Amino acid sequence: MKKIILFGDTGFFAMVAAYIQEDTTDEVVAYTVDAEFLAGRTNFEDRPLIPFGQIREWYPPESYEVLVTLSAAVKKKHYNAVVIERVRAWGYRLYSFVHSSAFVAKSATLGENVLIFPHAVVEPRASIHEGIFVRSGAYVSHDTSTGAYSYIAPRVAFSGYVETGPHCFFGTNATIRDRISIGRDVVVGTGAVVLKNLPDESVLKAAQGTLLDIDRFKLKL
Repeated sequence: MKKIILFGDTGFFAMVAAYIQEDTTDEVVAYTVDAEFLAGRTNFEDRPLIPFGQIREWYPPESYEVLVTLSAAVKKKHYNAVVIERVRAWGYRLYSFVHSSAFVAKSATLGENVLIFPHAVVEPRASIHEGIFVRSGAYVSHDTSTGAYSYIAPRVAFSGYVETGPHCFFGTNATIRDRISIGRDVVVGTGAVVLKNLPDESVLKAAQGTLLDIDRFKLKL
């Protein structure tokens, strides 16, 4: 059984803790955040909540692992990568979690500090690099490489041979066609369809549905 400390924001790491608790024999022993976000709290959901800078005093690196639950959506640019490197420098092992209902092919490659949520699919020879979250129902097809520290929201679909840079954000139900190249720090919005290469720092938004001023009960459905 591994003993784990979760770093992140309270809403997200509480959800991750629930998955780990219900799906593994590992134990989440504490939460940690930057000191300015403690707001006087010392506990959260019956677990200790401690300043990030003090975790070595409470939980020595030889006995505990750390999972950084920040994503590419964090407001501080690339802060998830900064925290992961600090954790590594302090001597901690980085924890990864793959839900038992997810499918990850034996030939797929997973980096450290990776989260694979329920019913996600990672096909053969796909690469999920360090610090990536693959949310529920997302599909990463064969021979696709996703750049480190990226966030893949629920039901995102990558076709085969896609390559993305680091620090990207893919919104719910986004679809990326095969053999596409996507740069670093790209945002693909909810429901967007990517049909051509995207350069660094692109922002792609899906077309919004049209609100019709008609009587719903006169529609022929």
